[in-house]
Amino acid sequence: MAYGAKRGIKSPGEYGLMDIAGLGLAGAAGIVAALVTDYQQKGEASSLYTINQWVAAVGDILGFGNIPLWMVVLGLIGAGAGSIFYFQPITRQGAFAQGFGLLAVLMTAVPADLAGGLEPTGAVLPDLEPVAMNREATLGEGVVTAAFQAEEARVIEVQERQAARYVVEINVEFQGGVPEDIDAMIRRGALRGRLHNADTGETYNLFRTAGGNLIVRGDSLVIRAGVPARSTEATLWVRIECEGFAIEEQSAKATLDSPLNWSVNMRKSNTPLFLQRLQKSYWF
Repeated sequence: MAYGAKRGIKSPGEYGLMDIAGLGLAGAAGIVAALVTDYQQKGEASSLYTINQWVAAVGDILGFGNIPLWMVVLGLIGAGAGSIFYFQPITRQGAFAQGFGLLAVLMTAVPADLAGGLEPTGAVLPDLEPVAMNREATLGEGVVTAAFQAEEARVIEVQERQAARYVVEINVEFQGGVPEDIDAMIRRGALRGRLHNADTGETYNLFRTAGGNLIVRGDSLVIRAGVPARSTEATLWVRIECEGFAIEEQSAKATLDSPLNWSVNMRKSNTPLFLQRLQKSYWF
């Protein structure tokens, strides 16, 4: 058989139903290959999660609720299969390359959403209060009074900064104890967590701290941090994913009046993490 006899090149109008189905499957396979490559290489920074956020937001507006990740993947695969009618590749190799390139361009255009790091609790007032008490007793002279007013302004500024955040302590309790290689799991993406403020719309990475504290205490991983706020009360959401455990997503009310002590129980699971992720909606 001569080389090139199986290329399947035909004249316009000679492509039957089976030819179109084969080209569509090849385009869909190209999308799948690009999805797997993006997911494996980028991990939590995969644009697939950002696309899920956009689709979930549109679905919420249209009343569809939170759309899971598997529906987004299915939609992208369907788009790859249908794109052959626009680009009209004439070989299955070309259809595969076209599908792969289409998603590669899309993933490059979609920004990654790594989320910001958690902030410190901002508990700095106790160190300032004794100094303020000493100054109160020396308000007799004008010079001292002026100094007190200037320093008091700084204290008020600190108080305003502290009042603009919720103090949160999350106790992540692992069934059977905290994994010993917790640091390595965070580095390779086997342990991920996000905190979302529904009031401000901001999302934070629980294990990418910018001043928060991570403490292993018994069977719990304790996360202490401050969450920026713009109202006296807000609903906070957390989603924690850990290899060997079921993904946990829940919400709680946070107020400026008192710290939020939040317990999250991680239950063991034999379901691979990537299969669990497909069933979740990554709306934050």
